[in-house]
Amino acid sequence: ERERERERKVLILQTKMTKLLTLVVLYQVCSLSHSFVRVVPIANLKPSKWDNRHQLQMSSSSKASTSSSSSNSNSNSNEMPAKLDAKQLDFTMGYMNKHHRKALLVFAQVYSELGAEAAKRNAFSGGSFRITDAQLIDVTNDDMALAVTVKDRNQPEPEIRQIRISLDADPIKIKQRQCIPTPTVPTMPHPVDALVRRLNRLCNMAKQHSVTGKLIQLGVQIGGTGVGDLKDDMYLNQVPHNRYVRAYFYQMATEATLEAVVLCSQKKISNRMQLTCMFPEMNPSMDSYRIGTLLELVRTMAIRLAEQNLRVRLCVQGSMGVGIFTGLPKQLNGVSTLLQRMDWQSEEGEENEGMVGNFINF
Repeated sequence: ERERERERKVLILQTKMTKLLTLVVLYQVCSLSHSFVRVVPIANLKPSKWDNRHQLQMSSSSKASTSSSSSNSNSNSNEMPAKLDAKQLDFTMGYMNKHHRKALLVFAQVYSELGAEAAKRNAFSGGSFRITDAQLIDVTNDDMALAVTVKDRNQPEPEIRQIRISLDADPIKIKQRQCIPTPTVPTMPHPVDALVRRLNRLCNMAKQHSVTGKLIQLGVQIGGTGVGDLKDDMYLNQVPHNRYVRAYFYQMATEATLEAVVLCSQKKISNRMQLTCMFPEMNPSMDSYRIGTLLELVRTMAIRLAEQNLRVRLCVQGSMGVGIFTGLPKQLNGVSTLLQRMDWQSEEGEENEGMVGNFINF
């Protein structure tokens, strides 16, 4: 009986140890696969055989290489753009003060401490502290100066206060529920392009979307390279679009996706992203919608990511129901089959040999 009792205790102990080891293994596996999308930092990727066609432009925050050529290129990318000249600065301030005083007023409310003070004081008594006007008085590489008119209920006359707002500012804490922060704009070599993109970022976060296109036009007028400016020969009313028109949008979407992946690898943004691309052939609500354009866009993006040694899995939403609801949404009916039958140039001897199945899967 003692021997049997000893064997029973040994068996119980072995069972407990097995369960404990199983839990440890499961915990390690879960800790490795906790994220929805796992992105390998671009700086740590090994060179692939497709890198000779495209080279990834690393951001200025990436680590410098020990070689002299890499250090020189990184130092050039970290250089701040030159300042606007006097004529460009004067035209910019005059244009903003004449046509976009409302946007400047919103900037003061969303990005400065005056907005926090106004929200705090007006919480108990509405109208006790109001920002009534804002005027742009200076712009530098780092920030802009505003002369803000404030009406305080305790003061007989309005007061003018000068504030400075960083061009890479995020909304103040009390405004971040309505105005969601976005990543900062990468450094650009041309001062006008850098100013336009950073102002557009501030406008987008502050819900001043109607101002962004006018700022792009401002950049063109004062001597920028036309960042964000559409080409004159797009002819978007011609369906199907010309090949160079589709390639133009494919390139824009691909570069945006690659930039987002780099920012995700640097833990600057979430690993859950959404890409919105709504030119006529990509808009399902229009009769010009063309599924082939969507598939070409997906193919271009997948190949571009695979060229950076990133593994890509293409997933298509399946049926949302059974019976009469089978096959919804209709815009994606049969897309998975078409995607796999496309010409990926991945066969032996072709341009992307071995890419599908190794770096791109369905």
